[in-house]
Amino acid sequence: MVGPLALSLCLFCFRGLVYRYNFCNFMVYSWLASSYLEGCNFLTAAVSTPANSLAHSLLLLWGPEAQGDFTRWCQLGGLWTFVALHGAFALIGFMLRQFEIARSVQLRPYNAIAFSGPIAVFVSVFLIYPLGQSGWFFAPSFGVAAIFRFILFFQGFHNWTLNPFHMMGVAGVLGAALLCAIHGATVENTLFEDGDGANTFRAFNPTQAEETYSMVTANRFWSQIFGVAFSNKRWLHFFMLFVPVTGLWMSAVGVVGLALNLRAYDFVSQEIRAAEDPEFETFYTKNILLNEGIRAWMAAQDQPHENLIFPEEVLPRGNAL
Repeated sequence: MVGPLALSLCLFCFRGLVYRYNFCNFMVYSWLASSYLEGCNFLTAAVSTPANSLAHSLLLLWGPEAQGDFTRWCQLGGLWTFVALHGAFALIGFMLRQFEIARSVQLRPYNAIAFSGPIAVFVSVFLIYPLGQSGWFFAPSFGVAAIFRFILFFQGFHNWTLNPFHMMGVAGVLGAALLCAIHGATVENTLFEDGDGANTFRAFNPTQAEETYSMVTANRFWSQIFGVAFSNKRWLHFFMLFVPVTGLWMSAVGVVGLALNLRAYDFVSQEIRAAEDPEFETFYTKNILLNEGIRAWMAAQDQPHENLIFPEEVLPRGNAL
């Protein structure tokens, strides 16, 4: 039951992305070109968010905004809400499908639990964050350059890189990458007895009939490298599950906090001293100035109808500039 539903939602989401990238004109309110037809490429094309004036409207095709006009619906950003909501439901359906199959074949549900990490991040960034702000406009658009722009926005307005939840997320994702690389290399090293061979890549063209994988050998290796090693496979693989999933969930929790405009670390004493002493500067105060610059630039970019022009003397400048 869940499988066909998740598949159909994925197809709807994919079709919306393809149509938007190729054909949709989005210059109706923001003069933002975001489709191939308007001259964008793979990196700059995007499914753009609706205007801030549309707040949290679902932008249904038959709703009061589009009134059944498909072209108007695309121009208003209806495809963004279409892709975001169908994408979220498709991902959740896929996770539930994993629960369903795991139960039917009598497996533990750790695959579904692992898949909950990316789902938590997607839902928090694309749905919960804009719901906490004034409209869908503040969510990321679906595109490569659009995501980069959103990351800059997060840094400028929320100082996201100094948020402890972001730090935990980075530690989880990069730590998981390190664990994955170490684990893959260790298993590959012990699968075949080719330690004396001239070619260290003989394992990719093995002549052995049987594998020679040995947890004991791997344990001896890492015990001599680090002084400690995983004692059994269960703990090793649970740790490889725990690190990335926890990191992703911590990032999601942090984004929910940003949706409510919660602050993380503000070292006000350094800001006060930097304001009083022109020669005092730390990497924190430099980052605060950079964030002010991001906000000044993005205000004019995001609100072209306001014709915002900032004189040079009001733009932030570090003490060294």
